[in-house]
Amino acid sequence: MSEDRMSEGRMSEDWPVYDLLPAVHRNRDAELGHPLRALLEPVEEELRRLREDIDGLYDNWFVETCAEWVLPYLGDLLGVEPVAASPDGATPRRAFIANTLRHRRRKGTPATLEELAQDITGLPAKVVEYFQVLGTTQHVNHPRLGNVRTPDLRDTGRLQLLGTPFDQVARTADVRHVDRGRGRYNLGAVGLHLWRLSSHPYTDVDAHAVDAAAGRWTFDPAGRDLPLFTRRRGGPTREREIPAPLHRLTLHQHMEQLLSGPDPVFRIRLPEPHRLIAADLSEWTRPPATTDGPPWVAVDPLLGRFTLPPGMERDRVRVDFNQGSPGDIGAGPHDRRATLAAALSAAGTPWPDTVDWQIGVSRNQAPGPSEPSDGRVVATLHEAVQAWNTRPDQAPGQTGVIVVMDSATYHEDLTGEQAIEIPPGNRLLLVAAHWPSGRIPQPPGAPASAPGPFAAAGPRPHLVGSLEVVAPRGRAARPGELVLDGLSIEGRLTARPGDLDSLVVADCTLTGRVLATDNPRLTVRLIRTVCAGVWLEGTLPGLRLSDSILHSSKAVIATSADVEIEACTILGITHTRTLTVSHSILRGRAVARESRQGYLRYSYAPLDSTVSRRYRCHPADLEAAARVAPSFTSERQGAPGFCRLAADGPSEIATGAEDGGELGAFHFLHQPWSMADLTAQLDHYLRFGLEAGVFFAD
Repeated sequence: MSEDRMSEGRMSEDWPVYDLLPAVHRNRDAELGHPLRALLEPVEEELRRLREDIDGLYDNWFVETCAEWVLPYLGDLLGVEPVAASPDGATPRRAFIANTLRHRRRKGTPATLEELAQDITGLPAKVVEYFQVLGTTQHVNHPRLGNVRTPDLRDTGRLQLLGTPFDQVARTADVRHVDRGRGRYNLGAVGLHLWRLSSHPYTDVDAHAVDAAAGRWTFDPAGRDLPLFTRRRGGPTREREIPAPLHRLTLHQHMEQLLSGPDPVFRIRLPEPHRLIAADLSEWTRPPATTDGPPWVAVDPLLGRFTLPPGMERDRVRVDFNQGSPGDIGAGPHDRRATLAAALSAAGTPWPDTVDWQIGVSRNQAPGPSEPSDGRVVATLHEAVQAWNTRPDQAPGQTGVIVVMDSATYHEDLTGEQAIEIPPGNRLLLVAAHWPSGRIPQPPGAPASAPGPFAAAGPRPHLVGSLEVVAPRGRAARPGELVLDGLSIEGRLTARPGDLDSLVVADCTLTGRVLATDNPRLTVRLIRTVCAGVWLEGTLPGLRLSDSILHSSKAVIATSADVEIEACTILGITHTRTLTVSHSILRGRAVARESRQGYLRYSYAPLDSTVSRRYRCHPADLEAAARVAPSFTSERQGAPGFCRLAADGPSEIATGAEDGGELGAFHFLHQPWSMADLTAQLDHYLRFGLEAGVFFAD
């Protein structure tokens, strides 16, 4: 298509009224410099607004497409009682209002209660009618053969379900009230069990070779023993279709169902045919070689390990699996476009819609020219960084993007002479993303277009090594900035002395610390990131932390910086110049060198912390210090429940935020509000004489 035809096509899209004019008038207008088009410009703008208003009015007739502010009015038409207002002003759940009539026609049934809980909370749910598993005397005319008084000790599959929502072993009666969480097994008791963990699919990941010669591998690319998870599916809640760790016995009994079809629970990508067997690999037992068929590959789903038989040694094995997480924090395959938009706007200067330089990185795609015309693909991060550092045009105002396009493991150290360089006034985004062609749809609140053709979701690359960034001395009108998004780094991130303006780390997981020294204008920002800690030395003005987890004993050391912490979980000590904290958990002692500035509000911090003002913080006094202390499901880095508040923890921590939400990094999930919404609606959908209790199954 010629340039004139392309220009004419764009004009037709942007100027529909102008395009309706006869061609003779448009040609004459072009000869005169388009005065007629300029005259029609305000008409076109009003026409666009009128069209958007008419389209919006039509969309607002339907609950599936209406604006958020319309939902309460549609709910009022159905007589839906208002649920607890969410802290950020969000409206009642769309699915809850959309399914109200269907739920009312089927109220009083377990399936309806499960769907109601899922609509309101977004979590998988399982309803248990406890009166059906009571050990009662049965009438001879109506025997219940499955309800036996003592369990069958030979039925290992049934015994494995003891204490879970799928437990069918009969119990003696418990007359305490289930709606207060004290009793369960009674005639009028119904239990609603929720799973707080979510299961994320990891595709085409490089398994970690613990000992390749001995055939020892872990699914986790960092070599950690993490359980494999089952995947949530639609329909009734069943044991094999909930986001929960996959047990060895379950894998053994249902191997074919779990691994068949286009979406298996896990997959080990080996070139030759092989058979899988469930095993306990706590001692790395290796399957023997076979001569009567394909070789065996042993898998331990609880430890996330697998072993290859003798004669099947590999240098690289790629796997697919599912892993559990309490929320979208740190590196992962979840959709990161909304948080990426927040990361790009963190420095205050808008990023452009288009970029000046872009390159892709992939171990699984052949290096060379790629489909997009504005970039190419290389095999290593080192090549991409060197291409950025040595590009011909390094004038101020340049914007570059390095897109890591797969979930491979990169054994590289981007330090020393191979460090990332940010010339004055230049910006670089290093992001894990797919690189499709065409326009990428953006979520609400994101910029009108992304800085380059990529979608920040899917890949989770793992870098084994450290990363350094340096900005040579010099000042420019635009800030020099580095943004990291979606990376897993088995090392540390260092900003060397220089003149960097902004370092933003979003949705990343670092086993090491973030270090920065002597950058007089540098502000470090962490957004939904998991790392060991942040140490700032020398002259650095600021540190901003939001929705992040810092887990080392010395978590924040920034004695010369002004530190702001919003909704974070920090397990170690915090030393700063000034400290401003909201909705956070500081389990270690916090010390602000200038304690007359800043504040600590709606947070947890030890009483011996040296801060300026405490406003509605916990513990309030010595008497409450032992009782009001945060407890977590797990403190092991990478575990499915890492730094998630325990279900039986103190209510002051679970609902201690200003908006009634939980303190810490998972405040953004607003789970206390979802629970309040659910309990407020349960009575309307229960049969007369029943009472329900809500429990967390994980």
